[in-house]
Amino acid sequence: MSHGLFPERIETERLALSQLTTADTTALYDLSRTDGWQTATAENMPWFDFDHAGAVREFLAACESDWADAETAAYGIRPLAGEPAAGDLIGLTRFNPEWDRDRAGAGVVITEPQQGRGYGTERAEALLELAFDRLGLGAWVSTHAAGNDASRQMVESYVVANGGQCDGLLRHENPRPDGRMTDQYRYSLLREEWADPEE
Repeated sequence: MSHGLFPERIETERLALSQLTTADTTALYDLSRTDGWQTATAENMPWFDFDHAGAVREFLAACESDWADAETAAYGIRPLAGEPAAGDLIGLTRFNPEWDRDRAGAGVVITEPQQGRGYGTERAEALLELAFDRLGLGAWVSTHAAGNDASRQMVESYVVANGGQCDGLLRHENPRPDGRMTDQYRYSLLREEWADPEE
């Protein structure tokens, strides 16, 4: 039986976010083999640099399990009709509620040809609604690696623009799959600072 906490599909003006399952193995594997995906994941999101289809299926099976346990919600990102690459899988996002800390955050990877269109911000705005309106969580937290200017601009476009702030630099904070530690800037947005854009 579904817990009903996470919607299986979220639509924004230009995007559809749909629950990722093992049925998406071929689509995600094919995407992960493209130069645009390799470039997008190489430095900043190496967790999603899959070597083979079996690794993709394993990842998606874990996503299904985490969804069932209400630990994380993994969504595939597909542009809607009228957008470039309409209907195609162009990336993924993982919504991460931290129930014991009354907050959430999310990671995202969008293939390089579709970057710079504001899709990352549009996806984040939808997930802010999920966190604050649907789930009633008290805060949103985002981080980005020091030196990653594209991620900084994206995070500022939905955290700072909605009333949140940069909390500062966390040094030696986030391990990469190879064990290398990275410095991360942390941003936070409280529910009371957030204004629903439809109000």
